[in-house]
Amino acid sequence: MSGDKTELHPVAIEKIPGFYRLVSRLDVPDTGVDVHLVANEQARAQLTSRFGLLSLDAFRADLVVTVWRRRGIRAEGRIQANVVQPCVVTLDPVPEVVDEKITLLFYPEDLSGRQQLEVTVDPLDEEPPDGLPAEGVDLGEAVAEQLALALNPYPRVPGAKLAPVATSDDVVEKKPNPFEVLKNFKTKE
Repeated sequence: MSGDKTELHPVAIEKIPGFYRLVSRLDVPDTGVDVHLVANEQARAQLTSRFGLLSLDAFRADLVVTVWRRRGIRAEGRIQANVVQPCVVTLDPVPEVVDEKITLLFYPEDLSGRQQLEVTVDPLDEEPPDGLPAEGVDLGEAVAEQLALALNPYPRVPGAKLAPVATSDDVVEKKPNPFEVLKNFKTKE
């Protein structure tokens, strides 16, 4: 070994064609900028496959991107989508409308505190910011991740029920009674 340290690189996620929108801190004026993303057919097909959907008929994001803490980016707005997922019971199509408010925070990776050894998590606190690479952040990928989080994890067709499953408690085997042999025993009087 030559003593060189191996650098770990984050796994690159393939750009979503037709939905890729790279934004760096330098692209955002102090007054902010509106960003509107609408997934084209190719992007919807890729996301349909990636998220295991039956179809993604529409997907859009309307965001206001502003400067956050001088060097970071804040993207606030709404994602809207029309999706069809398979029912977890019958595999029949389950349509769903997603309409979620989102807030995304990004801060330069060298300043985001990711080297911090001790992490305190408060579920009521705002999420810590994601890293902001020097080249910028792909807002298309960021809102696609938000769509994945907004999907119903257990979509069901109304009225779909699972068949009852027998448990060990349901099947009760009669244990032999040790006194059963005494039933036929008669005493002489």
